[in-house]
Amino acid sequence: MKILVITELYYPEQNATGHFLTGIAEGLAVKDVVHVLCAQPCYNQRGIKAPKLEERKCVTILRCWSTTCDPRKIWGRLLNFATTSLSIGWRALFSIKRDDRVLVVTNPPLLPFLIRLVCCLKGAKFVLLVHDVYPDVFVPLGLMQSSHWFFRMLSCANGKLYASADRVVVLGRDMARLVEGKSKGLAPVVVIPNWSDADVITPMPKAENALLKKLNLTDKFVVHYSGNHGRTHDLFSMIEAAKLLEDEDDVHFLFIGEGSGKAEVVALAGELELENVTFCTFVDRAELNTSLNAADVSVVAFKKGMAGISVPSRLYNLMAAGKPILGVVDDNSEVADVIREAKLGVAVSPESPRKLAEQILSLRNEGDLRVKMAENSRNEAVVKYSYDVTKLQYRDLFDSL
Repeated sequence: MKILVITELYYPEQNATGHFLTGIAEGLAVKDVVHVLCAQPCYNQRGIKAPKLEERKCVTILRCWSTTCDPRKIWGRLLNFATTSLSIGWRALFSIKRDDRVLVVTNPPLLPFLIRLVCCLKGAKFVLLVHDVYPDVFVPLGLMQSSHWFFRMLSCANGKLYASADRVVVLGRDMARLVEGKSKGLAPVVVIPNWSDADVITPMPKAENALLKKLNLTDKFVVHYSGNHGRTHDLFSMIEAAKLLEDEDDVHFLFIGEGSGKAEVVALAGELELENVTFCTFVDRAELNTSLNAADVSVVAFKKGMAGISVPSRLYNLMAAGKPILGVVDDNSEVADVIREAKLGVAVSPESPRKLAEQILSLRNEGDLRVKMAENSRNEAVVKYSYDVTKLQYRDLFDSL
């Protein structure tokens, strides 16, 4: 009997999903036999050809064939989703055995349905890890309307998938409420948040930050956004806030990362001729500590209506870096709850650039408050959101099966 982790993204992929699924598998492998079915890198490490079969840190990894088109283009992402789902699903038919315990992540969205079918055929336990709630994620993007029959059909299908699972792992309390609603209260939901890399991400004096020195920003109040620049993130409000604050010579906005929504954000900053905004590409994980410390305040931004649909993993590493968190998020979101409960920052509603600008100035002017928020942020990351804590939660989950 083994644990089989099924995911599109796995080591050497360094994006959030790849990083966290690798950590989950390796944590479980300390005591259990763990196999992984995944695809070749197709995001941050696209172009790297990893071995088809590999053993790493006691985990046996089988990488299935799939296309590796550019995921920043819709057609590329759709093609990758289709080939990844079918290829891994076919391999799972031969890899999953009776009484195996199977963990599959919700991306790509077709894959969990295929794996659920295989688990039923083989008599295996099925655990679903929800990173994004489908089809709800398409509503804030304007790609679907919740009243449309097609949305309702997909929503019903996902609700039945949740209800059929032996366990459903969600990343936050807002996501738990949404999943329970879709399954009509039948989903066996367990909340296990992602973790911070608090052992390698640590607070660093701003004056010593190599990135800020390179960008000549050590004397600025740096408002920092790091991570995926996706279409679900409210980055336009940040650009509009930068426009409102362009006469504040000491305030500078620093964006670090890539994503499907970045080009539009860069174009808007260019149209507004903003000199208080800098864009950088994503950094290798080895440079992440420097990158996350290049800030006086760090921003987590989502579009309106994203509460429960996605919980940003970057939040916990920003906390590990000891940063005050400025959440541009729905009031009923997990991010807003964490900020309030631990008193580690402030939250404003999405699409409120003027309010955002006001909070930035308030944080700039209240140095003592920022210091206290930073201390709370780091402490919460170490005590509540460490890898050791999360690893034990996953072990307990699989032992309960």
